[in-house]
Amino acid sequence: MNEKVVELREFLSSNGADAILINSSDEFLSEYNILPRNSRFKVTGFSGSMGDCIVTKNNVYQIADGRYHQQADNEVDSSVVTVIKMQQGSSPINEIVGVLDKSSVLLVTANKVSADFCEKLKKKCAEKNIKVKYLNNDPIEDLTQNSYTNVELMRVSDEIASLSPKEKFEYFAEKLTDKQVLLVTVPTDFAYLTNLRNYDFPYSSAPRAKAIVTKNSVTLFTNSKIPYEFEGLSVEPLDKFKNVVAQFVGKEILTDKSTVSQSDFMQIHPSNKVSSTKLFDIKSEKFDSEIEHLKSAFARTDRVLKKMNDLINSDTELTEYDLFCSINQFFKEEGALTQSFKPIIASGANSSIIHYSVASPDKIIKDGDLIMIDCGGFFEGGLATDITRTFVKGTPTDEQKYVYTKVFKGAVAALSHKFDKDATWQQVDLIVRKELENEEKNGYLYSHSTGHGIGISVHEFPPRCSFQDEFALPFKKNYVFSVEPGLYKKGVGGVRLENAVYAKSVAPNLEIEPLSHYPFEEKLINLEMLTEKELKFLEEWQNYGKKNNIGI
Repeated sequence: MNEKVVELREFLSSNGADAILINSSDEFLSEYNILPRNSRFKVTGFSGSMGDCIVTKNNVYQIADGRYHQQADNEVDSSVVTVIKMQQGSSPINEIVGVLDKSSVLLVTANKVSADFCEKLKKKCAEKNIKVKYLNNDPIEDLTQNSYTNVELMRVSDEIASLSPKEKFEYFAEKLTDKQVLLVTVPTDFAYLTNLRNYDFPYSSAPRAKAIVTKNSVTLFTNSKIPYEFEGLSVEPLDKFKNVVAQFVGKEILTDKSTVSQSDFMQIHPSNKVSSTKLFDIKSEKFDSEIEHLKSAFARTDRVLKKMNDLINSDTELTEYDLFCSINQFFKEEGALTQSFKPIIASGANSSIIHYSVASPDKIIKDGDLIMIDCGGFFEGGLATDITRTFVKGTPTDEQKYVYTKVFKGAVAALSHKFDKDATWQQVDLIVRKELENEEKNGYLYSHSTGHGIGISVHEFPPRCSFQDEFALPFKKNYVFSVEPGLYKKGVGGVRLENAVYAKSVAPNLEIEPLSHYPFEEKLINLEMLTEKELKFLEEWQNYGKKNNIGI
């Protein structure tokens, strides 16, 4: 048995508890956490970017959403770990509480979960008389990996950011009264406020730092040197943040409970009024200058895919790992400072694993293999790109052409739709899902949402294009998001086609414009399945690629 599981059960016994939640994130609640610091990975062996685990006295449960069902099955030891396969519309909290006994005690590490998560968890636990106890430290974490010192912070030019750091501070300060204090605890919000980026952490551009904004001052908490100064700005070491928060007795504290850790939230003095704020949602409404930068960044990402396609169609014998190494190099050649997530290089049956994360040095690309490539990068503007294309080595089968064409039709349905003034993020998902909903009878599943926001992080919220009613919200100008339909059949393969778009204008004359323009794989398209409208769309899309030297 995994020694970490043994240690955790001893920990449960010594703390009078029945279960413990082990998280994949770090203390900044980051989506992408390096595996040496990923406590969940050390317990279950599951390497996906998201999905926590629960260890009880008798069982170990790994939660996995639809993107990771196959991967979790492949990576965990099924004799020890039970994979809980979340279905769309469910929530991790429901799954956690569902496996716990009534009147049990659950341990939760306070700096690895958000205040909003804890509030909802405690409410759900109350239904089964479950007590939640908070830990100050993660019992699995290797603290030697926890270093945020002396990293080099880079400033995004004002030309791209549109507003200088001082102007950003003034924007938020104007929203505050003399009795309010704004806590900035999530790296992406810190990056937006300061126009600072750090590329030392894998698949991220946001510094691990925090800030406090008042009506007349802004204090940055970081162990790195800030490359500018202005009146009202001060800098303190990162470990001073909690001490400073505790000093604002009697103030109204503004924070986003969905992003602030429970640990930071608990530092707020009991006499403070706490108000939840979504002030930093403004970062999803990109400036025109940021859109122009993204157009350039996506053009460079398209060129990376062109190089990958040329390599796939060469006579060189290649493995998935060869392609993985090549894409890293190609992004560097195009000027990327880092990649926005770990590239997915999945061939053959592996392409059915939605977020396949281990490109194998033993999996040779063979004639007839589908090759799914999902990739993105951070360039000088510190904003992410994200695109997916599915290629084929050699000649495709009729089934491969059918599935690819169905996914293509789903993409076209959304990309060419004439949205009206009542358009919502949910509508984007429903339009695509209508095209793909009947493929389950053929064994192909569409088990993820249609799109997500893209910004300082590759998965930015808002927006999110999902069928759930909570996402029936209107577009805003310059929102950037993905449209990524996909179909996957276990043991056979899968197809995903992802394009990034932005809301060029909003109601009443809503217009969506693509940022990514890489052509589709024509030999995988069954033209007889396309309508005249779809054929015209294909012709125009492919011609753009040829004109801009990214054609297949």
